[in-house]
Amino acid sequence: MLKIRLVFIIGTLVSLGISQGRMNGIGVGHFNKYQGIQNALSGAVELAPSFQKNVSLTNPSTWHNLKFAYLSISYSGNENVIKTPSTVNGYSSLSNALWVVPIKSNSSVGLSLSPYSDQRLTLVGDTSYFQAFDSTFGYTRSFERSGGILSFKISSSLKVSDRASLGINHSVLFGSSRQNESITFGGSSIIQSSRAKYNGIVNDLFINVSLIDDLSSYFKYTFSLKPLESAIEQKYLFDDANGNGYHDYSTTGFDFPFPDSVSASPEERVEDIHNPNGFKLGLNKSFGEKIALAFEIGALNDIAKNQDKFMSTLSTPIPNWIEKTNSLKASFSYFPENYSMRFFDKFSFKSGLIHYIHTMKYDEMDIEELGFSFGVGFKFKPVGNQINFNYYFGNRKFSNIAEKEFIQQIQVGVSLADIWFVKRRQK
Repeated sequence: MLKIRLVFIIGTLVSLGISQGRMNGIGVGHFNKYQGIQNALSGAVELAPSFQKNVSLTNPSTWHNLKFAYLSISYSGNENVIKTPSTVNGYSSLSNALWVVPIKSNSSVGLSLSPYSDQRLTLVGDTSYFQAFDSTFGYTRSFERSGGILSFKISSSLKVSDRASLGINHSVLFGSSRQNESITFGGSSIIQSSRAKYNGIVNDLFINVSLIDDLSSYFKYTFSLKPLESAIEQKYLFDDANGNGYHDYSTTGFDFPFPDSVSASPEERVEDIHNPNGFKLGLNKSFGEKIALAFEIGALNDIAKNQDKFMSTLSTPIPNWIEKTNSLKASFSYFPENYSMRFFDKFSFKSGLIHYIHTMKYDEMDIEELGFSFGVGFKFKPVGNQINFNYYFGNRKFSNIAEKEFIQQIQVGVSLADIWFVKRRQK
Protein backbone atom coordinates (compact mmCIF):
# COMPACT_ATOMS: atom_id res chain seq x y z
CA MET A 1 0.00 0.00 0.00
CA LEU A 2 2.81 2.39 0.88
CA LYS A 3 4.57 1.65 -2.41
CA ILE A 4 1.40 2.37 -4.40
CA ARG A 5 0.89 5.62 -2.49
CA LEU A 6 4.52 6.66 -3.07
CA VAL A 7 4.36 6.00 -6.82
CA PHE A 8 1.07 7.94 -7.05
CA ILE A 9 2.44 10.97 -5.19
CA ILE A 10 5.71 11.05 -7.14
CA GLY A 11 3.74 10.71 -10.37
CA THR A 12 1.71 13.75 -9.37
CA LEU A 13 4.91 15.67 -8.69
CA VAL A 14 6.28 14.78 -12.12
CA SER A 15 3.11 15.79 -13.96
CA LEU A 16 2.45 19.02 -12.09
CA GLY A 17 5.87 20.13 -10.99
CA ILE A 18 7.08 21.31 -7.60
CA SER A 19 9.27 24.23 -6.65
CA GLN A 20 12.95 23.19 -6.63
CA GLY A 21 12.46 19.54 -7.49
CA ARG A 22 11.14 16.31 -6.02
CA MET A 23 13.56 16.07 -3.10
CA ASN A 24 11.86 19.04 -1.39
CA GLY A 25 8.90 16.78 -0.63
CA ILE A 26 10.97 14.17 1.24
CA GLY A 27 11.27 14.27 5.06
CA VAL A 28 12.33 17.69 6.36
CA GLY A 29 13.07 18.86 2.82
CA HIS A 30 16.01 19.06 0.46
CA PHE A 31 19.34 19.31 2.26
CA ASN A 32 21.51 22.18 1.00
CA LYS A 33 24.64 20.01 0.99
CA TYR A 34 23.12 17.93 -1.83
CA GLN A 35 22.27 20.88 -4.11
CA GLY A 36 25.19 21.54 -6.46
CA ILE A 37 28.04 23.56 -4.96
CA GLN A 38 27.73 24.91 -1.42
CA ASN A 39 30.26 27.71 -1.86
CA ALA A 40 31.45 29.16 -5.17
CA LEU A 41 34.79 30.10 -3.60
CA SER A 42 35.53 26.50 -2.58
CA GLY A 43 34.24 24.57 -5.59
CA ALA A 44 33.16 20.94 -5.72
CA VAL A 45 35.05 19.49 -2.76
CA GLU A 46 34.60 20.30 0.92
CA LEU A 47 37.78 19.19 2.70
CA ALA A 48 40.68 19.74 0.29
CA PRO A 49 42.09 23.25 -0.34
CA SER A 50 40.44 25.05 -3.25
CA PHE A 51 40.04 28.65 -2.10
CA GLN A 52 43.80 29.17 -1.82
CA LYS A 53 46.77 26.84 -1.61
CA ASN A 54 46.37 25.04 1.77
CA VAL A 55 43.01 26.73 2.49
CA SER A 56 39.41 25.52 2.10
CA LEU A 57 36.63 27.82 3.33
CA THR A 58 34.46 24.78 4.13
CA ASN A 59 37.19 23.06 6.23
CA PRO A 60 38.02 24.96 9.45
CA SER A 61 41.17 22.91 10.07
CA THR A 62 42.86 24.86 7.23
CA TRP A 63 41.85 28.39 8.28
CA HIS A 64 44.97 29.15 10.31
CA ASN A 65 46.88 29.18 6.98
CA LEU A 66 45.08 32.39 5.95
CA LYS A 67 47.15 35.58 5.96
CA PHE A 68 44.15 37.89 6.44
CA ALA A 69 40.64 37.84 7.84
CA TYR A 70 37.96 37.15 5.20
CA LEU A 71 34.31 37.97 4.76
CA SER A 72 32.89 35.60 2.14
CA ILE A 73 29.40 35.53 0.63
CA SER A 74 28.01 33.17 -2.03
CA TYR A 75 24.69 33.48 -3.83
CA SER A 76 23.19 30.89 -6.18
CA GLY A 77 20.49 30.54 -8.79
CA ASN A 78 19.13 27.01 -9.24
CA GLU A 79 16.93 25.34 -11.83
CA ASN A 80 15.31 21.89 -11.86
CA VAL A 81 14.06 20.54 -15.18
CA ILE A 82 11.93 17.51 -16.08
CA LYS A 83 11.66 17.15 -19.85
CA THR A 84 8.67 14.79 -20.13
CA PRO A 85 6.29 16.38 -19.40
CA SER A 86 8.01 19.74 -19.69
CA THR A 87 8.45 21.16 -16.17
CA VAL A 88 10.87 23.90 -15.14
CA ASN A 89 11.23 25.25 -11.61
CA GLY A 90 13.78 27.84 -10.52
CA TYR A 91 14.76 29.78 -7.44
CA SER A 92 17.67 31.74 -6.03
CA SER A 93 19.00 32.11 -2.50
CA LEU A 94 22.01 32.76 -0.30
CA SER A 95 24.35 29.77 -0.33
CA ASN A 96 26.76 30.74 2.42
CA ALA A 97 27.93 33.75 4.42
CA LEU A 98 31.21 33.34 6.31
CA TRP A 99 33.47 35.52 8.44
CA VAL A 100 36.78 33.95 9.49
CA VAL A 101 39.71 35.44 11.41
CA PRO A 102 43.13 33.70 11.63
CA ILE A 103 44.99 34.14 14.92
CA LYS A 104 48.82 34.31 14.68
CA SER A 105 48.94 31.48 12.10
CA ASN A 106 48.23 28.97 14.90
CA SER A 107 44.45 29.04 15.22
CA SER A 108 41.33 30.70 13.87
CA VAL A 109 37.70 31.46 14.64
CA GLY A 110 34.78 31.86 12.26
CA LEU A 111 31.03 32.45 12.05
CA SER A 112 28.80 31.41 9.17
CA LEU A 113 25.14 31.28 8.16
CA SER A 114 23.77 29.00 5.45
CA PRO A 115 20.57 27.14 4.52
CA TYR A 116 20.40 23.56 5.83
CA SER A 117 17.21 22.29 4.20
CA ASP A 118 14.61 23.81 1.91
CA GLN A 119 10.90 22.98 1.99
CA ARG A 120 9.43 25.33 -0.63
CA LEU A 121 6.91 23.26 -2.54
CA THR A 122 3.58 23.67 -4.36
CA LEU A 123 1.25 20.94 -5.63
CA VAL A 124 -2.03 21.48 -7.48
CA GLY A 125 -3.99 18.43 -8.60
CA ASP A 126 -6.25 18.01 -11.59
CA THR A 127 -9.96 18.61 -11.07
CA SER A 128 -11.85 15.43 -10.16
CA TYR A 129 -15.56 14.88 -10.66
CA PHE A 130 -18.26 12.80 -9.00
CA GLN A 131 -22.02 12.44 -9.34
CA ALA A 132 -24.55 12.84 -6.55
CA PHE A 133 -28.31 13.47 -6.62
CA ASP A 134 -28.33 13.60 -10.45
CA SER A 135 -25.70 16.37 -10.43
CA THR A 136 -21.98 16.45 -11.27
CA PHE A 137 -19.61 18.09 -8.82
CA GLY A 138 -15.92 18.93 -9.24
CA TYR A 139 -13.19 19.44 -6.65
CA THR A 140 -9.47 20.29 -6.72
CA ARG A 141 -6.86 19.43 -4.10
CA SER A 142 -3.72 21.48 -3.48
CA PHE A 143 -0.73 21.46 -1.14
CA GLU A 144 1.60 24.36 -0.39
CA ARG A 145 4.67 24.33 1.84
CA SER A 146 7.20 27.09 2.53
CA GLY A 147 10.15 27.71 4.81
CA GLY A 148 13.04 25.51 5.88
CA ILE A 149 15.96 25.14 8.26
CA LEU A 150 19.02 27.39 8.63
CA SER A 151 22.43 26.54 10.09
CA PHE A 152 24.42 29.01 12.19
CA LYS A 153 27.97 27.72 12.64
CA ILE A 154 30.61 28.65 15.20
CA SER A 155 33.93 27.26 13.96
CA SER A 156 37.54 27.15 15.06
CA SER A 157 40.89 25.55 14.20
CA LEU A 158 44.10 24.74 16.05
CA LYS A 159 47.51 23.99 14.60
CA VAL A 160 48.89 21.03 16.56
CA SER A 161 52.22 20.73 14.72
CA ASP A 162 53.79 21.59 11.38
CA ARG A 163 52.03 18.56 9.88
CA ALA A 164 48.74 18.31 11.77
CA SER A 165 45.80 20.57 12.64
CA LEU A 166 42.29 20.23 14.05
CA GLY A 167 39.00 21.98 13.33
CA ILE A 168 35.42 22.01 14.59
CA ASN A 169 32.00 23.19 13.42
CA HIS A 170 29.30 23.73 16.04
CA SER A 171 26.11 24.07 13.96
CA VAL A 172 22.94 25.39 15.54
CA LEU A 173 19.92 24.41 13.44
CA PHE A 174 16.77 26.53 13.56
CA GLY A 175 13.85 27.55 11.40
CA SER A 176 10.20 26.93 10.67
CA SER A 177 7.86 25.91 7.89
CA ARG A 178 4.21 26.53 7.12
CA GLN A 179 1.94 24.42 4.98
CA ASN A 180 -1.65 24.47 3.72
CA GLU A 181 -3.67 21.51 2.50
CA SER A 182 -6.87 22.54 0.77
CA ILE A 183 -9.74 21.19 -1.25
CA THR A 184 -11.73 23.57 -3.46
CA PHE A 185 -15.37 22.56 -3.77
CA GLY A 186 -18.35 24.68 -4.76
CA GLY A 187 -16.48 27.96 -5.12
CA SER A 188 -14.58 28.15 -1.79
CA SER A 189 -11.70 26.21 -0.26
CA ILE A 190 -11.60 24.12 2.91
CA ILE A 191 -8.10 24.65 4.34
CA GLN A 192 -6.06 22.82 6.96
CA SER A 193 -3.01 24.87 8.01
CA SER A 194 -0.08 23.80 10.16
CA ARG A 195 3.25 25.14 11.32
CA ALA A 196 6.44 23.34 12.34
CA LYS A 197 9.35 24.89 14.24
CA TYR A 198 12.75 23.20 14.27
CA ASN A 199 15.85 23.20 16.47
CA GLY A 200 18.92 21.00 16.88
CA ILE A 201 22.71 20.95 17.10
CA VAL A 202 25.07 19.13 14.70
CA ASN A 203 28.86 19.05 15.15
CA ASP A 204 31.67 18.35 12.68
CA LEU A 205 35.21 17.42 13.72
CA PHE A 206 38.05 17.91 11.20
CA ILE A 207 41.59 16.51 11.10
CA ASN A 208 44.25 17.63 8.63
CA VAL A 209 47.51 15.67 8.33
CA SER A 210 50.34 16.39 5.88
CA LEU A 211 51.67 12.97 4.81
CA ILE A 212 54.53 14.27 2.68
CA ASP A 213 55.40 17.71 1.34
CA ASP A 214 52.89 17.62 -1.55
CA LEU A 215 50.33 15.13 -0.24
CA SER A 216 47.81 15.88 2.52
CA SER A 217 44.94 13.90 4.02
CA TYR A 218 41.71 15.25 5.50
CA PHE A 219 39.10 13.65 7.73
CA LYS A 220 35.67 14.84 8.86
CA TYR A 221 33.36 13.20 11.40
CA THR A 222 29.74 14.35 11.72
CA PHE A 223 27.50 13.67 14.71
CA SER A 224 24.46 15.20 16.42
CA LEU A 225 24.98 16.80 19.79
CA LYS A 226 21.21 17.36 19.91
CA PRO A 227 19.14 15.60 17.21
CA LEU A 228 16.72 17.81 15.32
CA GLU A 229 13.29 18.16 16.92
CA SER A 230 10.09 19.81 15.77
CA ALA A 231 7.18 21.55 17.51
CA ILE A 232 4.09 21.09 15.32
CA GLU A 233 0.91 23.13 15.61
CA GLN A 234 -2.17 22.08 13.65
CA LYS A 235 -4.46 25.03 12.94
CA TYR A 236 -8.26 24.82 13.00
CA LEU A 237 -9.91 23.58 9.79
CA PHE A 238 -11.86 26.44 8.14
CA ASP A 239 -13.87 27.42 5.10
CA ASP A 240 -11.97 30.19 3.26
CA ALA A 241 -15.07 32.15 2.25
CA ASN A 242 -13.16 35.33 1.35
CA GLY A 243 -10.60 33.43 -0.75
CA ASN A 244 -7.40 35.00 0.63
CA GLY A 245 -5.92 31.78 2.05
CA TYR A 246 -5.93 32.99 5.68
CA HIS A 247 -8.31 32.34 8.55
CA ASP A 248 -9.55 35.92 9.10
CA TYR A 249 -12.23 38.52 8.51
CA SER A 250 -12.43 40.49 5.28
CA THR A 251 -14.65 43.03 3.60
CA THR A 252 -15.43 40.39 0.96
CA GLY A 253 -16.66 37.78 3.43
CA PHE A 254 -16.28 35.98 6.74
CA ASP A 255 -14.42 32.69 7.10
CA PHE A 256 -16.23 29.90 8.94
CA PRO A 257 -15.92 29.22 11.79
CA PHE A 258 -15.19 32.78 12.88
CA PRO A 259 -11.53 33.21 13.91
CA ASP A 260 -12.58 34.52 17.35
CA SER A 261 -14.68 31.44 18.05
CA VAL A 262 -11.82 28.89 17.93
CA SER A 263 -8.83 28.51 20.23
CA ALA A 264 -5.23 27.83 19.27
CA SER A 265 -4.26 24.18 19.08
CA PRO A 266 -1.54 22.93 21.47
CA GLU A 267 1.88 22.20 19.97
CA GLU A 268 2.97 18.60 19.65
CA ARG A 269 6.72 18.15 20.09
CA VAL A 270 8.44 15.37 18.15
CA GLU A 271 12.06 14.70 19.11
CA ASP A 272 14.83 12.94 17.19
CA ILE A 273 13.52 13.46 13.64
CA HIS A 274 16.97 14.01 12.02
CA ASN A 275 20.19 12.62 13.47
CA PRO A 276 23.11 12.59 10.97
CA ASN A 277 26.16 10.46 11.67
CA GLY A 278 29.00 9.85 9.21
CA PHE A 279 32.43 10.65 7.86
CA LYS A 280 34.36 12.05 4.91
CA LEU A 281 37.91 11.26 3.86
CA GLY A 282 39.90 13.38 1.42
CA LEU A 283 43.32 13.44 -0.26
CA ASN A 284 44.98 16.41 -1.91
CA LYS A 285 48.01 16.22 -4.19
CA SER A 286 49.80 19.46 -5.08
CA PHE A 287 51.88 19.95 -8.21
CA GLY A 288 54.00 22.98 -7.51
CA GLU A 289 52.42 26.16 -6.18
CA LYS A 290 49.52 26.48 -8.63
CA ILE A 291 47.96 23.07 -9.41
CA ALA A 292 46.22 20.56 -7.13
CA LEU A 293 44.12 17.41 -7.51
CA ALA A 294 41.75 16.28 -4.77
CA PHE A 295 39.51 13.27 -4.05
CA GLU A 296 36.82 12.77 -1.42
CA ILE A 297 34.67 9.85 -0.30
CA GLY A 298 31.98 9.98 2.35
CA ALA A 299 29.12 8.13 4.00
CA LEU A 300 26.35 9.73 6.05
CA ASN A 301 23.54 7.91 7.88
CA ASP A 302 20.39 9.38 9.39
CA ILE A 303 19.86 7.34 12.57
CA ALA A 304 16.84 9.30 13.88
CA LYS A 305 14.23 7.25 15.75
CA ASN A 306 11.04 9.29 15.26
CA GLN A 307 10.89 9.97 11.55
CA ASP A 308 7.67 7.94 11.20
CA LYS A 309 6.00 9.90 14.00
CA PHE A 310 7.02 13.19 12.38
CA MET A 311 5.59 12.19 8.99
CA SER A 312 2.31 11.03 10.55
CA THR A 313 1.94 14.20 12.65
CA LEU A 314 2.89 16.65 9.88
CA SER A 315 1.63 15.47 6.51
CA THR A 316 4.54 15.23 4.06
CA PRO A 317 4.07 15.03 0.27
CA ILE A 318 6.35 11.99 -0.11
CA PRO A 319 6.21 9.67 2.95
CA ASN A 320 9.85 8.66 2.75
CA TRP A 321 13.26 9.65 4.12
CA ILE A 322 16.90 9.74 3.01
CA GLU A 323 18.39 7.12 5.30
CA LYS A 324 21.91 6.84 3.86
CA THR A 325 24.08 8.84 1.44
CA ASN A 326 27.35 7.79 -0.15
CA SER A 327 29.37 10.44 -1.98
CA LEU A 328 32.39 10.54 -4.25
CA LYS A 329 34.01 13.78 -5.43
CA ALA A 330 37.06 14.75 -7.46
CA SER A 331 38.39 18.21 -8.28
CA PHE A 332 41.11 20.05 -10.18
CA SER A 333 42.27 23.48 -8.95
CA TYR A 334 44.50 26.07 -10.56
CA PHE A 335 45.48 28.86 -8.17
CA PRO A 336 46.48 32.42 -9.13
CA GLU A 337 50.04 33.70 -8.86
CA ASN A 338 50.62 35.37 -5.50
CA TYR A 339 52.93 38.22 -6.47
CA SER A 340 52.68 38.53 -10.24
CA MET A 341 51.50 41.83 -11.73
CA ARG A 342 50.36 40.21 -14.98
CA PHE A 343 46.59 40.34 -15.52
CA PHE A 344 46.15 36.67 -16.52
CA ASP A 345 48.13 35.46 -13.50
CA LYS A 346 45.32 36.70 -11.27
CA PHE A 347 42.79 34.14 -12.54
CA SER A 348 42.00 30.82 -10.88
CA PHE A 349 40.12 27.80 -12.27
CA LYS A 350 38.26 24.96 -10.57
CA SER A 351 36.46 21.95 -11.98
CA GLY A 352 35.02 18.88 -10.34
CA LEU A 353 32.89 15.74 -10.56
CA ILE A 354 30.26 14.85 -7.96
CA HIS A 355 28.49 11.53 -7.47
CA TYR A 356 25.78 10.87 -4.84
CA ILE A 357 23.77 7.74 -4.07
CA HIS A 358 20.90 8.32 -1.64
CA THR A 359 19.17 5.27 -0.17
CA MET A 360 15.61 5.82 1.02
CA LYS A 361 14.16 4.37 4.21
CA TYR A 362 11.19 2.65 2.55
CA ASP A 363 11.04 0.37 -0.50
CA GLU A 364 14.85 0.60 -0.85
CA MET A 365 14.42 3.29 -3.48
CA ASP A 366 17.68 4.91 -4.61
CA ILE A 367 18.34 8.43 -5.88
CA GLU A 368 21.54 8.77 -7.91
CA GLU A 369 23.05 12.10 -8.89
CA LEU A 370 26.00 12.73 -11.18
CA GLY A 371 27.20 16.27 -11.76
CA PHE A 372 30.01 18.39 -13.15
CA SER A 373 31.13 21.84 -12.04
CA PHE A 374 33.40 24.47 -13.54
CA GLY A 375 34.43 27.75 -11.96
CA VAL A 376 36.63 30.74 -12.66
CA GLY A 377 37.87 33.31 -10.17
CA PHE A 378 39.70 36.60 -10.21
CA LYS A 379 42.04 37.84 -7.49
CA PHE A 380 42.39 41.58 -6.90
CA LYS A 381 44.07 43.90 -4.41
CA PRO A 382 47.27 42.94 -2.53
CA VAL A 383 45.34 41.30 0.34
CA GLY A 384 43.85 38.70 -2.02
CA ASN A 385 40.21 39.68 -2.51
CA GLN A 386 38.44 37.25 -4.82
CA ILE A 387 35.35 37.08 -6.97
CA ASN A 388 34.33 33.65 -8.27
CA PHE A 389 31.74 32.32 -10.73
CA ASN A 390 30.73 28.67 -10.77
CA TYR A 391 28.44 26.60 -13.00
CA TYR A 392 27.10 23.17 -12.01
CA PHE A 393 25.16 20.74 -14.18
CA GLY A 394 23.87 17.36 -13.05
CA ASN A 395 21.13 14.80 -13.46
CA ARG A 396 19.23 13.05 -10.72
CA LYS A 397 17.87 9.55 -11.39
CA PHE A 398 15.13 7.92 -9.31
CA SER A 399 15.15 4.12 -9.33
CA ASN A 400 11.35 3.82 -9.61
CA ILE A 401 10.82 6.63 -12.18
CA ALA A 402 11.99 6.50 -15.78
CA GLU A 403 12.36 10.26 -16.29
CA LYS A 404 15.50 12.00 -14.99
CA GLU A 405 15.61 15.36 -13.25
CA PHE A 406 18.21 17.81 -14.57
CA ILE A 407 19.79 20.35 -12.23
CA GLN A 408 21.59 23.56 -13.12
CA GLN A 409 23.21 26.00 -10.74
CA ILE A 410 24.96 29.31 -11.34
CA GLN A 411 26.74 30.71 -8.33
CA VAL A 412 28.71 33.86 -7.62
CA GLY A 413 30.93 34.36 -4.59
CA VAL A 414 32.79 37.38 -3.25
CA SER A 415 35.51 37.28 -0.60
CA LEU A 416 36.93 40.46 0.94
CA ALA A 417 40.12 40.39 3.01
CA ASP A 418 41.45 42.72 5.69
CA ILE A 419 43.55 42.78 8.87
CA TRP A 420 41.38 42.66 12.00
CA PHE A 421 42.19 43.25 15.67
CA VAL A 422 45.57 44.89 15.07
CA LYS A 423 46.61 47.68 17.43
CA ARG A 424 47.60 50.66 15.30
CA ARG A 425 50.72 52.61 16.20
CA GLN A 426 49.92 56.11 17.29
CA LYS A 427 51.31 58.89 15.13
